Amino acid sequence: MTAVRYASEGGIARITIHRPEARNAINDEVVQGMQAAWQRFAQDADDRVAVLHGAGEQAFTSGADLKALPRDIWLAMPNLSVPCDKPIIAAVSGLAVGAGATMVMLADMAVADEDARFVYPEARIGAFAGVMAGFPPRMQYKAGLEWLLTGDPVTAQRAYEIGLVNRLAPHGQALEVAMQVASRIAANAPLVVQAMKSIARRTLPASPTELYYPQHRMLQGIAASADLREGVASFKEKRAPRFSGR
Repeated sequence: MTAVRYASEGGIARITIHRPEARNAINDEVVQGMQAAWQRFAQDADDRVAVLHGAGEQAFTSGADLKALPRDIWLAMPNLSVPCDKPIIAAVSGLAVGAGATMVMLADMAVADEDARFVYPEARIGAFAGVMAGFPPRMQYKAGLEWLLTGDPVTAQRAYEIGLVNRLAPHGQALEVAMQVASRIAANAPLVVQAMKSIARRTLPASPTELYYPQHRMLQGIAASADLREGVASFKEKRAPRFSGR
């Protein structure tokens, strides 16, 4: 079973975290699938808007899979590992926990069922990847900080009040409402929509973590590259290196 599904219709990419039996918990397969989905969305000229949701009604995602902790979970995050000027909408039913709440925060818009819940428990369990620290430009600072530091769940209504969510929907209808919003956006001039998002995002200050991860990945790529191995070998063999860009 594919852990992340991608469907495209009418200019809308519908991206589904599909592990309902595990409340859509994020493992390495989900991370890899999400990374591929963001790359596909960014590159596909026909897809103008993306809607991200979780299969079933129990959870958007219950966060990192504690039975199979993923590596490089940041690669699954919208607007982080893959630069993209096209809008991304999160549709939340049930729980959005930990990394799932971070996904909602990093998405450009969010629609939530009125009975959805948002939980960021890292302060209670002693784990923190750092990405959620970039919340201040995306929701009210004092309310957001209280949510993170206490680890207390917040309701969809509270998430709406502090700016984490911009629309509420009746139970079970978040995806439908998100698709309606996406359809209206997809019908508009794509160059203008992309310019609006691009310029708007440039007004948001990036957190140190948001700056770090993409640079870290680039440096990891260099450290594992054939060019590095060739450079070391050429130095030892006292010859000119033959770099391949790989």
